Amino acid sequence: MQSNIRQLFYYIKPNLRYFITAFIAVLLSALTILLFGRGLSNIIDSGAEHNFTTKLLVTISIVLAISLTAFIRLYFIGIGSEKVIARIRYDLYSSITDLQPSFFENTGVQDVISALITDTSVLQSIINSSLLTVLRNFVILIGSVVMLLYTNLHLTAYAATIIPILLIIMTSLGKKVRNYARFAQDKLSELASFSEENFRSIVTIKSFVLEENEKIRFKEYLNSVSKSHIKLVLLRAILVTLIITCVIGSLVVLLFFGIKEVLSNNITVGELSSFVFYSALAAGAINNLSDNISDLQRGFGIVERLFEFKNMKSSIADADNPIKIHSVQKGISFNCVTFFYADKPALSNVSFSIEAGQAVSIVGPSGSGKSTILKLLLRFHDPNKGNITIDGHNIKSIALGNLRSLFGLVPQDHMIFSCSIMENILYGKPDAKYEEVRQAAINAYAVEFIDKLPNKFDTFVGKRGLKLSEGQKQRIIIARAILKNPQILILDEATSALDYKSENLVQKALSRLMQDRTTIMITHRLSTALKTDKIIVINHGKVEEIGTHDSLMSKDGLYAKLAKIQ
Repeated sequence: MQSNIRQLFYYIKPNLRYFITAFIAVLLSALTILLFGRGLSNIIDSGAEHNFTTKLLVTISIVLAISLTAFIRLYFIGIGSEKVIARIRYDLYSSITDLQPSFFENTGVQDVISALITDTSVLQSIINSSLLTVLRNFVILIGSVVMLLYTNLHLTAYAATIIPILLIIMTSLGKKVRNYARFAQDKLSELASFSEENFRSIVTIKSFVLEENEKIRFKEYLNSVSKSHIKLVLLRAILVTLIITCVIGSLVVLLFFGIKEVLSNNITVGELSSFVFYSALAAGAINNLSDNISDLQRGFGIVERLFEFKNMKSSIADADNPIKIHSVQKGISFNCVTFFYADKPALSNVSFSIEAGQAVSIVGPSGSGKSTILKLLLRFHDPNKGNITIDGHNIKSIALGNLRSLFGLVPQDHMIFSCSIMENILYGKPDAKYEEVRQAAINAYAVEFIDKLPNKFDTFVGKRGLKLSEGQKQRIIIARAILKNPQILILDEATSALDYKSENLVQKALSRLMQDRTTIMITHRLSTALKTDKIIVINHGKVEEIGTHDSLMSKDGLYAKLAKIQ
């Protein structure tokens, strides 16, 4: 916990002036509130005396001071917390982005987004509402008790018996309300998760005609949410009713004994009013402190979770003094590579080589390990045994950024971002000029549809490219790869989801992209593999066959069987 607090202070320190200003405003706010009680007493006791106006103006000045200090506190703590949270969010995003891709395979993206957005928002709210409010309520509590003792010892004794009873009721029931509020929020989160999953799977739901079934399931979640929130409303209503009853009852009791003190000339009417005011302040401060401490404990829990994410280190990192490669002269080699996903074997003793400038297809049944080869080559994972080399250099010795810059990936799942066509293509080379982008689009056969769009290259493609067809998305991705001009091209089922017309255009674009370039093609379609120099057949994580189409067909092995099936 101390480590997490130190890390939080690291973010607070550059913005300490805002917090110090808010801290001073909190102290002044608490003191002016305490002064208001004496001003109230003086006004009531002054009556129509000649200095009544002066005392009234002093009291009004105190009220203005309370308002001003409240503004300063809220303004500066708001600025300070926003700067702290903005920096935490940036560092958290940076740390998570630097983690190896396997992190996202084992951790739900929703959990990461929840930490990045929801948890940081809650932490900001706690900093705004609880961090300095604890101090304010503590000062008010101590000051109120001192002023109660100063005003009248007898009434203080009565209040000392009444206030604890009131607080026990408020805190015990208040804790139940808070706990049930969290339970109700969890039910709401379950509803949100169910809805998100269904909306993402709407095509599947409709294809199986399960709309009505899912509506029934949604209603079950909805009923659970409604029941929990109705119970929460009931508990809150009971709590408020009890508080009102106890507060008014306590006030009546205090006034009863207070009037007796007034009639006995032991206290003035103004002092009685002041006493009631300080009693309410003390009770409110104690109740608020219990909420503030609860919020701070919750905040510490959030801080622990946030810094747990932030302090994660990638298992894939640069070696000491890494080398850089600017061009691939010899080629790629897998040397007795074995890899496991957790305890599940994915590749076993895999060895093959790809010469520079050569086009190679990797084929095999689903789940045979084809995509794992690409992940290892790009160092999304490292082999458990064996090694992978480029031009004789173990890829672990190559600077990670430099290694991945050698590759251009055209994946099966179209990686289209929610921005314009121009911005999507520029992912291949962010500093490219318009003419370069346009030429890449021409070579990818994408200009033919881009020029027909109202805003051409500035057209917004929608979330994940929803405004584009599958063929259009793929041609934009190919344009991105052409703009990058990589040493090694990776095609991962690049045409598997396209219709004939789109596939024909994409194949033309790929042919241009593959010219004079080392190419690794993952494919189920053996007709595509025919165009490559070498075919590597993977089955159950092992290399089963290597050769050309003709040589593999003559062996009458797995490749020949797959070819006959197709």
